[in-house]
Amino acid sequence: MSEKIESKIRDLQERLDKIQINKATERGALYIKSQIAKLRNDLIKYSSQKSGGGGGFTVKKSGDAQVAFIGFPSVGKSSLLNLLTHGNTESRVAAYDFTTLKAIPGMMEIKQAKIQLIDLPGIILGAAAGKGRGKEILGHTRTADLILIIICYKDDGTIDFKDLEHIRKELHGANIRLNQKPARIKIKKMNKGGIGFSYNGPQKLDREDVKTIMNELGYSNASVYFSSKNVTADQLIDKVMDNRVYTPELVVINKSDLADNKLSKKEITEKIGHENWIEVSAKEKTNIKELRNRVFENLKLIRIYLKPPGEDADMEEPIILQKGATIEDLCKSLHKSFVKKYRYSMVWGESAKHPGQRFKKMDHVLKDKDIVSIYQRR
Repeated sequence: MSEKIESKIRDLQERLDKIQINKATERGALYIKSQIAKLRNDLIKYSSQKSGGGGGFTVKKSGDAQVAFIGFPSVGKSSLLNLLTHGNTESRVAAYDFTTLKAIPGMMEIKQAKIQLIDLPGIILGAAAGKGRGKEILGHTRTADLILIIICYKDDGTIDFKDLEHIRKELHGANIRLNQKPARIKIKKMNKGGIGFSYNGPQKLDREDVKTIMNELGYSNASVYFSSKNVTADQLIDKVMDNRVYTPELVVINKSDLADNKLSKKEITEKIGHENWIEVSAKEKTNIKELRNRVFENLKLIRIYLKPPGEDADMEEPIILQKGATIEDLCKSLHKSFVKKYRYSMVWGESAKHPGQRFKKMDHVLKDKDIVSIYQRR
């Protein structure tokens, strides 16, 4: 069954690749893109049913954030995991075996945050379709807060950037969108009236484009509104399918000790497509401290210190939240009763205009290293 679906996807993709996009052909291209999206969803569903949910492959999420290591075999993922966690991995007591496959968790402690690192089995081509237990591997990346794509220098001292391209393709096929944010689109099902389309600012798609995509994806009557400008067909398809995850990536180039005729930073940036990358050597232990810091920075975590009313602040065990978190988010992280019984709070730190600023509302945005006292109704 999966082979038939894969064959259909390949055929459609080949047809799409051959199309010279112009006004006369673009609508047909949108139709094919929508068909491919539906088939990929069917393929993932079929792989999930066939694999029986993974048979215990899942590693329980713990810590303040989770980072997935993904790469082809022999790029040095396990070595990097041991270095980042100072050898404090759970592999001795929590290795999840599947023939020769293991998902190994370890905990990295940095700046008072506990970050769970998951060393996943080496990805293979076709993982998104479930090959090589690919569904379970990619399933972990769907829950991760950050994905480390690990490539490496080869024995001849060069980097094969096609490895990065293949991995990104597999992640995209598993409905993981790297370094993207979903377009602001509102879709409301209607009982009649066909496909209505309104928008804000300039757009790449017109009403007929939107109608083509919506009809092919099963919508006969709906109101569609684009808040974002220049929404693409892929973004609209992602919104309709409603099962995409959006995750940042950090590219790690391991085995820098093998580098020969090293590329310049500009050349590597151009190959990768962004500046969020780092070269390391697990063998020589080069740039490992910097990698730890880059992981923390990419997770965009902030530390909030609690000060119980009338007592000193606890500076040893901060509450770890995401950048942009509010007092309400802090209360929710403690217990729902903190929201229900909230009276006011006092804040010391960068987000406050003056030490001990009082906030009656919970919408105040906190910043890293803020100290907060929460007062509750009795």
